[in-house]
Amino acid sequence: MGRIPIDASSATSVTIQGRELLIFGGNNYLGLAHHPGVHAALTESVGLLGLTTSASRETTGNTTTHESLERELASFLEMDHAILTAEGYTANMALAQSLALDYEVALIDERSHRSVGNAVSAAGLEVHSYEHLSVASAKALIAQHRDRGVVVFTDGVFAADGAIAPARGLLGALPAQNAALVIDDCHGFCVLGPGGRGTAASFGLRDPRLIITTTLAKGLGCYGGCIAGNAARIESVRVNAGVYRGSTPVPPPIAHAARAALAILRREPSLVGRLFVNVRHARVGLAALGVQLGADEVPILTFTLESADVMGRVHEHLWDAGILAPLIEYPGGPTERYFRLSVNASHTPAQIDRLIVELGNALRHVRGGRGAATRQPLAC
Repeated sequence: MGRIPIDASSATSVTIQGRELLIFGGNNYLGLAHHPGVHAALTESVGLLGLTTSASRETTGNTTTHESLERELASFLEMDHAILTAEGYTANMALAQSLALDYEVALIDERSHRSVGNAVSAAGLEVHSYEHLSVASAKALIAQHRDRGVVVFTDGVFAADGAIAPARGLLGALPAQNAALVIDDCHGFCVLGPGGRGTAASFGLRDPRLIITTTLAKGLGCYGGCIAGNAARIESVRVNAGVYRGSTPVPPPIAHAARAALAILRREPSLVGRLFVNVRHARVGLAALGVQLGADEVPILTFTLESADVMGRVHEHLWDAGILAPLIEYPGGPTERYFRLSVNASHTPAQIDRLIVELGNALRHVRGGRGAATRQPLAC
């Protein structure tokens, strides 16, 4: 499945070449990208601040909207301070540029998002990978390099397989000094933890060695990136990270929309509850069809079938039935090509039932009435 030209979208549908399809893809987990309150805030800010600051925040490109959003994100994430970046990828780049001044070695989960590997390599840190989700593997590398200053990087929720990182174990494996844990929480922010506060909050973690990076483009439904941590680290990013200092910030209307989205989530934490009702509904339905999913209960539903040919034909059948169920090629998945579905808080029970029914029809049609074939389990 290559790049597709979307003409229009809602939280649960896309229009492609004049045809509307029910979509179970993307990462708009709470449906906030299409919330009328978020749209109203965007429109309001355009009239006040225009489309762009046209300059770095450290020259003439700063606004009170950016500063307010940083304070509100830090408060929501229960961290001391936060700083905005242009988007999630550059959050890791900017943080790594700061960390490289204080640490020599980066240890990254072997399935971490590519932005993590790119960031630490570009910043000049010595990079080693540890086994996916393995605290023991990370701990062995920490012991090897601890005298040089070690930063452990992990995704909070892994984008491809939906696995939740063993964040408590990784933090516990760090020495008390000269070490840090960075959680790239792009798929945990607004999803896991009390009120959607993320992976660290889901484990109850509060520690000065902890740093969070995330995007505002997924669970929050807007755009931009964020780094949250202790005051000294965030100030170091502001002063030393060229990626931050030399770039134009998130457009003010988008920052204002993100503030509105965060306020909605604070007022309506039931959005997260609704999301997980839908997650459980989809998981039960897929399991009834014999589809094997990862163990962690998240909105990412990754699976394979017995062959690439079968997966391609199932995908085509669903497309013909008016359902976009992404069959993708993306690093970190169980095979080179796999289904990576997602549900969000805006999906209705009837829409999820339609997915299950049509997927069942597709499997029977493609297999010619045969029973379930061997499936490859995911690493979780």
